[in-house]
Amino acid sequence: MLPAMSTEDRRRREREAREALFIERAHERIREDGLLGLQMSKLAADCEYATGTLYQHFESREDLLAAVAARTTRERAGRFRAIPELALGTRSRMLAIVLTDIDFAAQNPDYYRLTQYLVTEVVWANVSVPRREALLEAGRPISEAVHAVVAEARERGDLPPAREISEEEMGLGPWALNVGMQSLANAQGLLDAYDIHRPYDHLIRHFHALMTGWRWEPRLDPDEPAVVRAETDRVRAALRAAGIGEQ
Repeated sequence: MLPAMSTEDRRRREREAREALFIERAHERIREDGLLGLQMSKLAADCEYATGTLYQHFESREDLLAAVAARTTRERAGRFRAIPELALGTRSRMLAIVLTDIDFAAQNPDYYRLTQYLVTEVVWANVSVPRREALLEAGRPISEAVHAVVAEARERGDLPPAREISEEEMGLGPWALNVGMQSLANAQGLLDAYDIHRPYDHLIRHFHALMTGWRWEPRLDPDEPAVVRAETDRVRAALRAAGIGEQ
């Protein structure tokens, strides 16, 4: 016979199930009504709980949004775990990291809008420390993948020896490029006003310019569109073969 569940275990499981329900319904409301349309009282009523019960789980609306983002971040981060082991050169694996994030953004546009909103100064300041830490922890596999690829590149001589910049700091460049382009692409009509189209093609070219500036071998000229496309296609094929990329 299975041991009887203690009262404490039952309450913990009930609390976890209730919190998962709040997060799932909040995510649905964001997809249907937009980020700013999410209201705590309406969400609680939709889940058939009192608003006070919702606030027992989340100190604020910002905490709830961070929890929604953390759940999707865990799904996103899971795609990066296998990238350091791909049968590609280290520079190509860095491109694989960028392409994986581009694909996830295309499949989950509401997630990127949510994370952009969360990290604005006024919103991030209102997210509690535990919820911030949970969100950052959810994304750890991404930083670990970047660290592993950069460290291997240095060990193999694909990158010059380390000076004053760490593996994590080198990952900041591609991260900033990606976050910046996501922000511009999500601002409807902004890039069109400057007659700039296909933003992710530009992101990949800027990525290669950055890699070449770091003297990451084998070097690739970002001003050769055919070469850039061929490398993108090759890396995407490796991602698909590993079950990571678009099918």
